[in-house]
Amino acid sequence: MNSSTCRRVAAPFLAALALLATLALAAGANAAPNPKATASVIGGHNATIAEYPSLAFIEGVQATAGYACTGTVVAPRVILTAGHCVEDIESSSIVEPGLIAVATGVSNLQKIQRTQISQVERVLAYPGFDPTELHGDAGLLILTAPVTAPPIALATGADAALYEPGDELTVAGWGIDNRATGHAPNQLQAATVPIEEASRCREGTRRYYPFFDATRQVCALDAPHFHITTCHGDSGGPAIATRPDGTPVEVGVTSLGDGSCNPASPAVFTRVDQISSWVQSWIDAVESGGQAPRVKVPKAHIPTLTRERAEEISGLAMEEAFGAEFAHGQEKTIKCNRVDKARLRCGVTWFQGPNDYFGKVTVFFAIRHNVVLAGVHYKVNWVNDQCYFHSGHPQACKVETKEK
Repeated sequence: MNSSTCRRVAAPFLAALALLATLALAAGANAAPNPKATASVIGGHNATIAEYPSLAFIEGVQATAGYACTGTVVAPRVILTAGHCVEDIESSSIVEPGLIAVATGVSNLQKIQRTQISQVERVLAYPGFDPTELHGDAGLLILTAPVTAPPIALATGADAALYEPGDELTVAGWGIDNRATGHAPNQLQAATVPIEEASRCREGTRRYYPFFDATRQVCALDAPHFHITTCHGDSGGPAIATRPDGTPVEVGVTSLGDGSCNPASPAVFTRVDQISSWVQSWIDAVESGGQAPRVKVPKAHIPTLTRERAEEISGLAMEEAFGAEFAHGQEKTIKCNRVDKARLRCGVTWFQGPNDYFGKVTVFFAIRHNVVLAGVHYKVNWVNDQCYFHSGHPQACKVETKEK
């Protein structure tokens, strides 16, 4: 069970280009590991660069594998993307600039020209990025030379009206467009999805992400159709709204979602109005020679797992494992005891129909695949109540077991 799944994906889309081949050779054994993020658009449609001229495709390379993210041009030499696309959360290290390439001015990855590929000279994570809870999930790539792609406008505090529930957001990116097959198209995909109410965001993400914060994040849900969502490969891509004067404005940065890219679960975005002043300060420094902001590398840590959260996760795990046998069970009891800061062991009991169920569930937090995951191990037994407790011959009764 994932507490969250970022929207970055491993994908060698630019591998055929000489530049990326060179980067792959340069990665070497000492390369800093890259984040394992995820995102493209499920239920989207083919889109052109003329429709979304600020879109940027980002590929990183390490010694054994690469990853792909999406970004936006926010100034001639500045690309906005997700924080988890630029920082390895497990080691709290920023990805080396030489291990990233950016393509702009193109929507089909098979038609990228050498002149459309930019090198990166500096990689920055938003200083307020919390790698543990994925709050402030934003980062910047500073290019070695300007690109001709037009910058997209960024939401500020004056754009609060663009975050109202029901307002439509356009999401765009490259990556998986079929969650059953894992197919990732070469053509840019885009779709429109409505903003969801904060309370429903919190409820809709609780199975896989317990940290939703409406002051820093916004979520979208394609209700009631449930056809559209972001997926592995859209990380760092934009959620775009339209100002009253018709100006497209980036209000969200694609951050995370359900691990299976299920459109019935909300997709979560970093609120751009909360990070745009930091972005602007770097734009001023890079483009106009202003003073560069202080650089901070956010540090990741495994959060304390509360007893209440462990009991909730245990219940969700039992419901997933046993379905109606647990959901309709009677006298359900879950009691957890702490093993350490991020691990609890829980006893579970219930009965349903003729059977009694009893067992242990271990719930833990861990950093894996560049996100904080909630892991579950369990071993649950069940017996026929009449046979085991009333026949007088419990040793002859069958004990069945399910474990993970």
